[in-house]
Amino acid sequence: MSNPLAISTVSAAFLRRILSAANAAVPNAKVRLGAPTAKLAEDAAPLVNLHLYRVEPNAAHANDHLPTRGATGQMRGPSKLALNLHYVMSFYGNHDTFEPDLMLGEVMLALEHEPLLSKATIRNAIDDNEELEDSDLEAALARLRVTRQLMTIDDFSKIWSIFYQVPYALSLSYEVNHVVIETSDRPPIATPVAHPGLWVSPVSTLRLDAAGTAPASSIPPVWGSSLHVAGRGLSKPGLELEVDGGGLVMTGVTQSETTLTVPLDAPTFGGAELTVGVHRLQAIVPKIRADQPDHLRTRSNALAFALSPAITVGAISAPPGGATATGTVDIGFTPSILSDQAVRLLLDDRNPATPAQVVLPGRIPVAGGPNAASLTFSFVSLPRGDYLVRADVDGLLSPVTLDRTPGSATYGQITGPELSL
Repeated sequence: MSNPLAISTVSAAFLRRILSAANAAVPNAKVRLGAPTAKLAEDAAPLVNLHLYRVEPNAAHANDHLPTRGATGQMRGPSKLALNLHYVMSFYGNHDTFEPDLMLGEVMLALEHEPLLSKATIRNAIDDNEELEDSDLEAALARLRVTRQLMTIDDFSKIWSIFYQVPYALSLSYEVNHVVIETSDRPPIATPVAHPGLWVSPVSTLRLDAAGTAPASSIPPVWGSSLHVAGRGLSKPGLELEVDGGGLVMTGVTQSETTLTVPLDAPTFGGAELTVGVHRLQAIVPKIRADQPDHLRTRSNALAFALSPAITVGAISAPPGGATATGTVDIGFTPSILSDQAVRLLLDDRNPATPAQVVLPGRIPVAGGPNAASLTFSFVSLPRGDYLVRADVDGLLSPVTLDRTPGSATYGQITGPELSL
């Protein structure tokens, strides 16, 4: 790792390598750092021009340093960048005496023979440039490799198009990788451990797969019924369950290796009532020893399940007579509806010849208001007849009643709840 001066230091060290090779081919040859210019071709002096034209992330080491911060935002380590530097190298001189060709051959051979930028070359480059005296690239662990890139005529024409009105010169393209730079920030020193300890636990097969009204079912249950959970490793003695982070009373829970049956009642939930909506279920294996910290206990995956509202049709208030009715109907809810939950009532005409649905809006949701065990819905000019009643609470529908009596005339059909006008 090194500071941000590493990029400039690489360019200076690369330039130094080129200078020695170019002088071996053409005495008094010079090197230059920067974009090519038209004047270089006009002067025709022996010179090698080096230009850094592209910098890109090093894909192999881009994520070596992650994460740099913990879950609380506290820094764990400095931020780092792994980069590849792309250079274009152009050769100028007297073509009659083959100066560009001679320098090109010598430079290519030198970089092929020794493709690494040595620490001595980097140190000498730093000593030659006072702007780089604070560079620490020499101490970096990563070794810098110079690799020739295979470039087509089309590739070079695209690169050269960025140099406005500069005639093309004999050129090569090289890549230097991988250059790692990092911030100077240092993480705080961790507090020493007062009581070191080592915990070893077997790999758990604990897993939750589905939860609903029946094993392998995802249909939402209602309060007062049972939640059937399918999974693996559920028969462990001392297994605990959490819903929304709160522990359940396991007295009434039935366990097997692949299923759990959880009563949806107040005793199981410590005297509380579970609200209509989506909840989070998680299983926790028992402690290996009494002094085992809770955060080291093996947990299952978190599984979401929904609780639907159960309804009862109460008093209906509507004057008799006429083809239509205007009035109100009381609907009881189990569990109680929270004040900020959106509620509406769905009435489906039971006459198959004229199927239709009427939607009765409920109260306006208000944060912080009282819960409601029942709500009154108003209807206006509703055609008289029989209606199937369902409640929609935040998108969760109350279940319907099916006739499960064998031999019944309505066996397998929906029989309620109904509203009759």
